[in-house]
Amino acid sequence: MAQAEKEIKDRFNDLMNDGRQALALGQTEDAHRLWRQAATLDPYNEQVWLSLLDIVQDDKDQRACLENIVQINPKNVQARRQLNKLDALEQRRSEMEVSRIAALQVERLRKRKLVMRALFLGVAIGLSGALFGIVASILIYGH
Repeated sequence: MAQAEKEIKDRFNDLMNDGRQALALGQTEDAHRLWRQAATLDPYNEQVWLSLLDIVQDDKDQRACLENIVQINPKNVQARRQLNKLDALEQRRSEMEVSRIAALQVERLRKRKLVMRALFLGVAIGLSGALFGIVASILIYGH
């Protein structure tokens, strides 16, 4: 192994160990930073992505970790399952958003119809009042 490769491997191992120690001390931000550095040194190391997966909270970050894990090790059944769960969750969120938008559109349409009916009724009442006034004045005052 060349000296540069050994130095990179040693640095990677140091970063991974320091990240574990930081996590053990409850310093998740430090662990995250250290493991991200390790991932730049060896992006094809499954362990670094498994470690990052343990501390990231965002679905997007979890997806990135899981996709990297599955790409590195297609036989990692647990990562595939978690990725499938994320897919299902995103699908449900998407369906809920579509339903919410559809409900808003139905509500807008209902309100629009209600306003149109009220406007029509107002005009009809106004015209009938005017017509009543004309008829009443003709009957009262004659021609």
